[in-house]
Amino acid sequence: MSAGNSNNGITADDLARLPDAELRQLILDRIDTVPANGADGLNPADIAYRLQEAFATAQDRLGDILGSYKELPGAMAAAWRALTSNRAEGGLGEFLIVFLISLGIAWVGSHQLKKLKQRIVGTPEDSNPGLLAKARHLALNLLGDGIRIGAFAAIAALVFMVIGGDEPRDRLAFFFYLSAVLMMQAVIAFLRAYLALPRPDYRIPAFTDPAARSLYHTQIFAMALGAFGFFTCALFAVLGVTGDAHYLLLIIVGSLLSGGLVLSFISNRAALTGALVIDGITGIRNRLAPLYGWALAVATLLIWFGVILSGVLGSIPLYGAALFTVLTLTFWPPIDSAIAAAAITGTNAHDPIRAAALRVSRLILTVAVIIALMVVWRVDVFTASEAASLNVVILQALLQICAVLLIAYTAWEVLCIWLDRRIAVENAAYEAERGDVGEMEIGGAGLSRLGTLLPLFKRTGQVTIVVIALMIILSALGVDIGPVLAGAGVVGLAIGFGSQTLVRDIVSGAFFLIDDAFRQGEYIDLGTVKGSVEKIRARSLQLRHHRGALNTIPFGEISTIQNYSRDWAIMKLKFRLPFDTDLEKVRKLLKKTGQQLLEHPEVGEDFIQPFKSQGVVEVDDYGLIISTKFMCHPGRQYLIRRYAYAAVQTAFAENGISFSRPEIRVAVGDNDEDRSEEIARATAAAAISSQQRMAARDSTGGTNKSTDSDIT
Repeated sequence: MSAGNSNNGITADDLARLPDAELRQLILDRIDTVPANGADGLNPADIAYRLQEAFATAQDRLGDILGSYKELPGAMAAAWRALTSNRAEGGLGEFLIVFLISLGIAWVGSHQLKKLKQRIVGTPEDSNPGLLAKARHLALNLLGDGIRIGAFAAIAALVFMVIGGDEPRDRLAFFFYLSAVLMMQAVIAFLRAYLALPRPDYRIPAFTDPAARSLYHTQIFAMALGAFGFFTCALFAVLGVTGDAHYLLLIIVGSLLSGGLVLSFISNRAALTGALVIDGITGIRNRLAPLYGWALAVATLLIWFGVILSGVLGSIPLYGAALFTVLTLTFWPPIDSAIAAAAITGTNAHDPIRAAALRVSRLILTVAVIIALMVVWRVDVFTASEAASLNVVILQALLQICAVLLIAYTAWEVLCIWLDRRIAVENAAYEAERGDVGEMEIGGAGLSRLGTLLPLFKRTGQVTIVVIALMIILSALGVDIGPVLAGAGVVGLAIGFGSQTLVRDIVSGAFFLIDDAFRQGEYIDLGTVKGSVEKIRARSLQLRHHRGALNTIPFGEISTIQNYSRDWAIMKLKFRLPFDTDLEKVRKLLKKTGQQLLEHPEVGEDFIQPFKSQGVVEVDDYGLIISTKFMCHPGRQYLIRRYAYAAVQTAFAENGISFSRPEIRVAVGDNDEDRSEEIARATAAAAISSQQRMAARDSTGGTNKSTDSDIT
């Protein structure tokens, strides 16, 4: 920088004259402003330039790596010389013999643990096991095989340490290839447990036995290529094969492994499709299932290409993470489909707790898979840092969202199951108590107060869970929820002022429920409409009239409530008897009739006070009107009235008591024979008039009739 050049008014001469402390502070200030000033570089042109630069770098590096194939023979020869030089004659053969002896003794020793594995796994006897039994069988098999593989590794290492000699190169080769053997044993153990080859009835994914064996053998072949190939490359690197030639060897081995996996996926695509399909549903999973095998093949190639590209661009290629990702995409979706199928079929479909537990376990498994993939790809999603890259921030937000959804969904399921079970108990008690609905006209027992409020609690809890989860998700995405909540409060206040009727309805309904003015299933009269409470919503009430009409009434319009379903109901019945009736005899008969009704098998338990006489309450032109009454449970009074009428009629008939009938008596003298026809017409007219008056009286609550006004 020359003296004439400047940068924001500061020249090189100015910088030279600054003290060290001020110069350091100036540099720190400029560093702090770099991110803000560098933001202008995040534009499409800059991104395109960076992509072009990365493409050119990758092209050049790939050209160098592929061009190093001429060096491979010399590099491998050098590695061979490094492994065999300065040895006694037959030293390499001796190493191979010791290696095989160590593996053989380890195999014999670990094979003796087979009985221990059988003791751990047990002998399954269930011919039709459930998903939990299958998962337990899988876990116990993996545990038994893990113990056996650990014993194999320990015995092989111990034997080689005893008889293997002190040659460092032999120890390196032994432990590299022992690692390859252990990896293959682990793969074999996992595949045998996952595919349940010894016991197909304990297989979790929906593979047929031939398909499972085909997938097993093709996967073993591909994994063998990768295991021994990569550990051979690692040994060559220790022996001096480095640089582009070594990376070319890694690309060749990885391509062989990827090719083997692709061939396995394509050859077993029908089996993979069958493992993903869930019978009985027509969701997107079943529609995309035929593409599953092809999708795995394409994903394998893309992941391997990404690993190669990261290596040529200077990053550390994560071969293990790539392989773990491919295997996860292979074995996780069939297990997820098996769990989903178990949740909607069989006995689990009729058990809400088991079905919910299976749905939650699917979500837990999904979150666990996401976390595992982040860990193997070395994404630190658990430590918050201001210097974290955008990709890490996005993944951290994704992990938080998954955790929130898992907790929210679990809370939702627990809330719904618990409240649904309580609601079912309350509904069952209500159905048993109210009896035959067809026998009821007015009244009838309603749900308990708890049964009425539980559906409202359920909806409130669901809304609360959704709102809280949404707020946490917005916070995880970087949204400041403080202004959102403040804005929601202002908007709610504005809506409250503009919708006073709505607010009045909601508040009135809340106070009606707090006061326990009515419950679901009870028969109420609001003045303008009446009926049984069928539904209670946030701002309105639905009443079903006993003749079928459904009325919806906002809570704010209710001024008075007359409840016919609380505690008890009284029914009054009236009978007209002739003037010469023995009233004491009638009283005794009615009392006896009341005792008989108390013992009646259908209505006896519904009485609170027995059927009894109240004596003569009225006298009209045709006889004495005797009133009776009884008290019973609400809604049963009309059924009891029917039996009471029949019982009174039978009792009166057996004791010679008749009901009074309207009649007209006309006295005719000897001189009135000529007027007989005129008198007959007058008599008929009087009888008709009398009948009309009686009908009018009956229709307004007179003798032998009972209307809604009879209930007090």
